[in-house]
Amino acid sequence: MQKYIITGATSMIGLELCKQITSLGHFVFAVCRQHSEGIQRLPKSSNLKIVYSELNDIKNISDSIEKADVFIHLAWSNTDHEGRNNAYLQALNVEYANDAIKVASQLGCKLFVEAGSQAEYGYKNELITEETICEPELEYGKAKLRVLTEGAMLCNSLNINYLHLRIFSVFGENDRPWTLIMSAIDKMLINEDLELSLCTQNWNYLYVNDCAKQIRLLCEHFVVKNDFSSNVFNIASNETRPLKSFIEEMKMVLTSSSNLKYGSIKPSKVVSLNPSVNKTERIIGFTNEINFMDAIKIIQNKKLNLNA
Repeated sequence: MQKYIITGATSMIGLELCKQITSLGHFVFAVCRQHSEGIQRLPKSSNLKIVYSELNDIKNISDSIEKADVFIHLAWSNTDHEGRNNAYLQALNVEYANDAIKVASQLGCKLFVEAGSQAEYGYKNELITEETICEPELEYGKAKLRVLTEGAMLCNSLNINYLHLRIFSVFGENDRPWTLIMSAIDKMLINEDLELSLCTQNWNYLYVNDCAKQIRLLCEHFVVKNDFSSNVFNIASNETRPLKSFIEEMKMVLTSSSNLKYGSIKPSKVVSLNPSVNKTERIIGFTNEINFMDAIKIIQNKKLNLNA
C-alpha cells in the first residue's frame, strides 16, 4: 500500500483522485481547508484521512502525517478571473508550492507532482507539445511556469522526483457552475438561449475521471523510478475539434431546443487548444476511455438524480 498526500483534495480533480486511489487499496491524506464545502463529497473510506490546513500553513501538515510516498499538489489560491492576473497573489502560490516540496521531503516522499496548466504555453494555434515554447501572458500561467523551474530544482536538491502536469480543459459533475460546459448544460436542460462566441477555435475536453486516471498512472509509473529527476506531461484527451462541434453535440445529447446564439459574445482574445498527448500515452498506455458524449450523459443523469 502506498500513501498519497493530496492538496486541493475537494477540487473536482482531487475528489476523483481520492476516489480512484483509495478504491485501489492505497491510503490518501486529503488536505482540505477547514470549512471547504467539498469535504462531504470525499469518499467514505478507511483508506482516507482528512488533514485540515490552509494553503499558507501547508508546512504544518507534518504534525498530522508521519510518512508518505507521493505528494500531489493540486491546491492553488486566487484562481478567479481577477486573481489570475494579480502578480503578487500568484507569486504567493509559488512560495506555497515550494513549502509543499519541503514538507514532502520531510515526510519521505519519493515523488512530488505539481498541477501545472495550459496557461503556461500562452496563446498558441499550433499543436502544443511539451517542447512548445512557453510564453504565458496571464500572471497565473507565469506563476505555474515558475513552479516548474523552482520546484524541479528544489526537488533535485532534496532527491525527490518531480512531475509537472500541464492540465488542459477538464470537466465533470463537480466543476464550477460558471464554466462553459456546466452553464450550458443548465441552460440546455431548460431550453434557455445560450450566448456564445463564434466557437470556431480548436478545443480539447477531458472528462475528470480520465484526467485523474492519467495522473494516477503517471504517479504509479514514476514513484518507482530512480533514474529521473523531473519531467513535464500534457494532461488532455486525444480528441481536438472545433469548440462549436462540442456545443452542438451537447445540445443533441440533451435533446435541447435552446437557441445557440453564436457571435453574440465577442472576446478580446480567442483561446485555442490543440494539445498533443503522445508523450503521456507513450508512458502510461492511456489517454481517455469516456468520450465527450458519454460524459455529458453521466453529468446529465447525476444532475437529474440530484434534483429528483
